[in-house]
Amino acid sequence: MNKKFKHLIGTLLFVGVLLTISFKYAPQDDLTVVQGSSQKQTKQIKNSDIVGVWINHHNKDIHQKITFTKNHHWHENQHGVKNIYSGTWKIVGKRTIKLAPYGEKIVISKKNNHQMNVVSHHHILNKK
Repeated sequence: MNKKFKHLIGTLLFVGVLLTISFKYAPQDDLTVVQGSSQKQTKQIKNSDIVGVWINHHNKDIHQKITFTKNHHWHENQHGVKNIYSGTWKIVGKRTIKLAPYGEKIVISKKNNHQMNVVSHHHILNKK
């Protein structure tokens, strides 16, 4: 019984040491992205990164413009119709915002803070 108890304690200590090391040296949320020999920091988007008018340059036929306001509202113009869609927006990830009430997610480009991709419809929007 004594050997089993010592073995159990030793195993628990070993697992505890491994967990401590993994938490201490695990990658953090703001990872450094290595591209070639240069390093680039991926930063959390801010409200100021989102606010403005974004135009769909991927599909120019629909004449899509989305306006994001400081008070976390958005409205969309399409095919010459103003405010065809509207709702609220919020930042839900490091580079992701979500449009309510539709649940669409939009990801801001890592390389170009003035470009976003509407994930559910694959529209590429560029800030005006």
